[in-house]
Amino acid sequence: MGPPSVAPHGGHRPWQGLLITASLLTFWDLPTTVQFTIEALPSSAAEGKDVLLLACNISETIQAYYWHKGKTAEGSPLIAGYLIDVQVNIPGTAYSGRETIYSNGSLLFQNVTLEDAGSYTLRTINANYDSDQATGQLHVHQNNVPGLPVGDVAGIVTGVLVGVALVAALVCFLLLARTGRASIQRDLREQRPPASTPGHGPSHRSAFSAPLPGPRTTTPLYEELLHSDANIYCRIDHKADVVS
Repeated sequence: MGPPSVAPHGGHRPWQGLLITASLLTFWDLPTTVQFTIEALPSSAAEGKDVLLLACNISETIQAYYWHKGKTAEGSPLIAGYLIDVQVNIPGTAYSGRETIYSNGSLLFQNVTLEDAGSYTLRTINANYDSDQATGQLHVHQNNVPGLPVGDVAGIVTGVLVGVALVAALVCFLLLARTGRASIQRDLREQRPPASTPGHGPSHRSAFSAPLPGPRTTTPLYEELLHSDANIYCRIDHKADVVS
């Protein structure tokens, strides 16, 4: 009877190679699935604008979409659903009439408001009734003047105020100049003597001047002096001359 055979140390069993080969084949046959994501376009929208929540890397086996307002689909209000077979939107409790779901799973928001900002979750169902979900963010800001920082806006406001002040000062200057000119003209009219009427002299001349004697008036006076009564001389007291 011969000695029992002993397997050599470090020997390779045939079934181990088969196991490794089967593992590699299984790994290669596993389907490669990519998690879909949600992207907001634009990433931050002003009030009154439209925003598209774009669903990226959606599988072709998806049969239905359901959009929820919240970080997860569970417990969050349903905005709307979309059935690919019939291509219709089914409104939910959070539907406002401004949301539309497209056949690729994307959600369009029209005329967004500040209250629309927050998290939104898309839940998908495939042909095997397997469910998956992804969440995106919607950012909304007030509709301010784009591209102008606060310093530039303050400079514009200051310039406008200075311009208004200059215009007001110019108007006041013109009004004062016109008022002063009218006052001077009124003073000149008050100091000017009244105009005489045709055929009549000024009133002050007629009040203080007497008519000059005419030639007929002066002639008798000289005649009386030249032809004075001789009796006047005779009436002189000659005795008084003798006494003196």
